[in-house]
Amino acid sequence: MKIWKVALLMTDMEKARELYVEQLGLPIIDRLDVGEHGECLYLDAGGFTLELIPAACFAGVEGLDQPGIHHLSMKADDVESATDDLRQKGITVKKEPFSPAENMTLAFLDGLDSVNLQLIRQEKESSQ
Repeated sequence: MKIWKVALLMTDMEKARELYVEQLGLPIIDRLDVGEHGECLYLDAGGFTLELIPAACFAGVEGLDQPGIHHLSMKADDVESATDDLRQKGITVKKEPFSPAENMTLAFLDGLDSVNLQLIRQEKESSQ
């Protein structure tokens, strides 16, 4: 597996956008609408993607609700199967596979020392 992105859980998305986009100059390469919580921003961090997530998205989800470095993300063609394989290898599953948005499946695993691991399958809709 390869790390695809690093995600930060942010308590103030406007301040986060100002810091990472305006002041540090990281370009926005994608956005994800998360409904009432606003949007996630995907930034080009030079070799990997940096994702900024509104903290409200994980409010009350024990083990996934702490602001700061939230997870290391790895792509998987089949999140359910990869989750089962990693569980059989002894990795603790924190959140079973789920679909927070159309064409996206996620699962969260224990990466030790308060670091979460994420498996993701995301299909982009083709523009026509």
